[in-house]
Amino acid sequence: MSGDGGFDLSGRWRGIFSYPSLFPPNGFEAEIRDSAGLITGVITQPREFFEPSGPPRQALIDGRREGDILNFVKFYDDLDRPTPHYHGRIQSGGDEVNGEWTIPGDWSGTFIMIREGKEEAKEERSVGEEVRT
Repeated sequence: MSGDGGFDLSGRWRGIFSYPSLFPPNGFEAEIRDSAGLITGVITQPREFFEPSGPPRQALIDGRREGDILNFVKFYDDLDRPTPHYHGRIQSGGDEVNGEWTIPGDWSGTFIMIREGKEEAKEERSVGEEVRT
């Protein structure tokens, strides 16, 4: 937890977002910096089903965390793309966020993201405890 009573979301995250209707979901990776509730970062994701193949897409994020609520906007490197708005709830422990994204007046869907490293840290701690005995 950060000093302002909320969660510190800084770190690496993996997630998935869904589309409306029958379109397949898409994964993403995020590197997030949380500075007393001000959220910035970079998202990298594979190209979507309707795009020609090519390198992964990148987007900058800018947002705010207030208590257990996270809101951010995703600005793609291709400025002609619509700008999705994300609204999510931070789950107990601060290592999972789920919620909804919207492109105002257009599409919407759900998303979930999980902080990387939690399981690895648990395994390292377990191995360290075993070695010390």
